[in-house]
Amino acid sequence: MYFTDLPLDDDLLDALYDMRFDECTPVQEKCIPPILDGNDVIGIAQTGTGKTAAYLLPLLTLLKQQPHPQDAVNCLIMAPTRELARQIDQALQGFGYYMDINGVAVYGGNDGERYEQERRSLKSGADIIIATPGRLITHMKLGGLDLSRTTHFVLDEADRMLDMGFYDDIMKIARELPEQRQTILFSATMPQKIGELAKNLLHNPVEVKLAISKPAEKIKQSVYLCHEPQKTRILQSLFKQEKPQRVIVFASSKIKVKDLAIALKRNHWNVEAMHSDLEQKQRDEVMLAFKAGRVDVLVATDIVARGIDIDDITMVVNYDVPRDAEDYVHRIGRTARAGREGRAVTFVNEKDRPALRSIEQLLEKKIPREELPDGMTAAPEEEKGTPQKKDRRRGNGKRRRSSGNRRSSADKDVKATSDTSGTQSTDTAATDTNTKSRQDRQGHRHRRRNRSNRKKDMAPKDTATHNPENQ
Repeated sequence: MYFTDLPLDDDLLDALYDMRFDECTPVQEKCIPPILDGNDVIGIAQTGTGKTAAYLLPLLTLLKQQPHPQDAVNCLIMAPTRELARQIDQALQGFGYYMDINGVAVYGGNDGERYEQERRSLKSGADIIIATPGRLITHMKLGGLDLSRTTHFVLDEADRMLDMGFYDDIMKIARELPEQRQTILFSATMPQKIGELAKNLLHNPVEVKLAISKPAEKIKQSVYLCHEPQKTRILQSLFKQEKPQRVIVFASSKIKVKDLAIALKRNHWNVEAMHSDLEQKQRDEVMLAFKAGRVDVLVATDIVARGIDIDDITMVVNYDVPRDAEDYVHRIGRTARAGREGRAVTFVNEKDRPALRSIEQLLEKKIPREELPDGMTAAPEEEKGTPQKKDRRRGNGKRRRSSGNRRSSADKDVKATSDTSGTQSTDTAATDTNTKSRQDRQGHRHRRRNRSNRKKDMAPKDTATHNPENQ
């Protein structure tokens, strides 16, 4: 389906023509009509499928064609990170280039001057606000935001917002909105908590589900089974095979991001780091340099996993396996966008094997294994059930049973000695001597039993009549 086949605003179609956007993606084709009809919508689609346009295009059309107050916030779009908020804002500026519709991006990490600009814009009214939950809550607490006349409410990357602990903030914001509104929710996955959120916020929504948690087919995925100290060497070997261009390397923590970026720079690779310790100005400069091609490799935490809008990322490297299988899909979704091909490489150490199995269960296939560079010893692939540990336990069991058999035989010998000692009093001294000798041979383990047997030897002789062997 082409955009011209949809009842979109003419000024919007002119902007799409200038941007060379002609044909709808599947998620746009299925979401735009019900949004234009005023329905609540739940869209489940992977990253990189064009879902931002799937809600911006119909909302811009509705705001242009339907009357709405000029001094009110008419549409509120929530995003989990400032990077994604900026991405949505940039898309809005492009799509609405020929339209008299203004938007304001509201997110944290800025100085007081930026905050004051946001406050003035919100007070004077904005057609569309794009905000992160925390920053919006701050404006609400200070009394600089009125959402009582907002008619459209969008939650983008809702699953990510819930993962980051924004459920209470979202519900608090929703309580400030009017009951009569259009609510649109987009998510890459559909866990139970998203269903509960949708039940609380949406009314009879139209559900659109496309390729739930499955990466694009043109992504070539592979895995290196390795030891932790080998990861940096493997990464540099990949870069030597093919000069890195537009490569994102994801690490699990900002400390590891910093250390890895330093190590790569020492080996003369064109690298920059992106993590939460950077000021917003620094993050903007790094992202601009990466987009412009002045930086070849971006080492980052998951903070940018859903906030990079670059169509020609050639490779994504998971230096550390993500904690959730869905996060793996979000990470590698940065490559092979807009119909291009891409590559996703994951380094898996011994501790990350369960996470790898979860990813492969989600993908419903085994990711191909790559051979390590020459001179490196691969970590053995641990199969489900850890057979090595089972064998070790079986060995211990055998040893325990063997020790038990020896103890049983010794007990029989001691018992037999005790039984025969009661037949004659002269045998007692001999038995005591034999018992002491046996203690020396068998050691400390049988001393308590032998002491018990000596007590039996000292019992009255008539106890021997109760011995079955004497009857």
